[in-house]
Amino acid sequence: KSLNNPPEWLSRNMDWVSKVMGGVHHTPFTRIKSVYANITEDDARARGYVKGNQKAHEVFATLKRETTPQTIYKLQKMDRDDIIDITDFDVVAWIRNEMRVMLHEEIARAILIGDGRTPGTQDKINETNIRPIATDVPLFNTKVNVAFASGDDENAKAKKIINSIIRARKNYKGSGNPTFFTTEDVLTELLLLEDQIGHKLYKTEAELATALRVRDIVTVEVMEGQQVDGKNLIGVIVNLADYNVGRDRKGEETMFDDFDIDVNQMKYLIETRCSGALTKPFS
Repeated sequence: KSLNNPPEWLSRNMDWVSKVMGGVHHTPFTRIKSVYANITEDDARARGYVKGNQKAHEVFATLKRETTPQTIYKLQKMDRDDIIDITDFDVVAWIRNEMRVMLHEEIARAILIGDGRTPGTQDKINETNIRPIATDVPLFNTKVNVAFASGDDENAKAKKIINSIIRARKNYKGSGNPTFFTTEDVLTELLLLEDQIGHKLYKTEAELATALRVRDIVTVEVMEGQQVDGKNLIGVIVNLADYNVGRDRKGEETMFDDFDIDVNQMKYLIETRCSGALTKPFS
């Protein structure tokens, strides 16, 4: 008698997926155009008038980009004989749940860091349709490089990571307090950071989050080993309310099933058609 019905999945940690999917902003349309006027330059400043001189016109640059949708899917099949023979649990519901979980993970991964497939791969989620936060353009993404010296131990590296994040916080123009998405390895090294007499500097994740000026810290397993511009990715700091996921009514997440009479197989498809992009500069 099986002790685990239905069978347990051997999967990556998925806790972060619900936080990404639940944290992003949703709109009922997929074609998104964002337009911004840059008034930070000196040419956009108000001016003092000198009698007899001609007044100068204000000049500012207008920036815009458009994001269009892409269909993302997962396809599964099972022999009908197997469906009939498996009587211990509802295998169809089990398979459908797996498909939904994996679809959500793939979309969440594409939102945070991109799907990781090379540009020429046929199944790649196009980064102009679901724009990854980690590799977005400088108008939306401020990249912070942490310089490690060759002789740095883990304690020294952790200090440099924290100092770099705190110093770069002034560049953040997003909504409210952001979240720090990182890996278990980075979080562990930050929590193990000690002072000169061996006391832990941060006893809890909440204390570390306060020091980093973020709302909370979320570990993302698929972020491990990822690189941006040839450098190891330490983490992503963002308020996901500034990331918009658009779905038309007809492109909402839908499950299909079909029976192939020639090969006696049931086929299952889950798909959605959506777009995604940061919509607030320097967020």
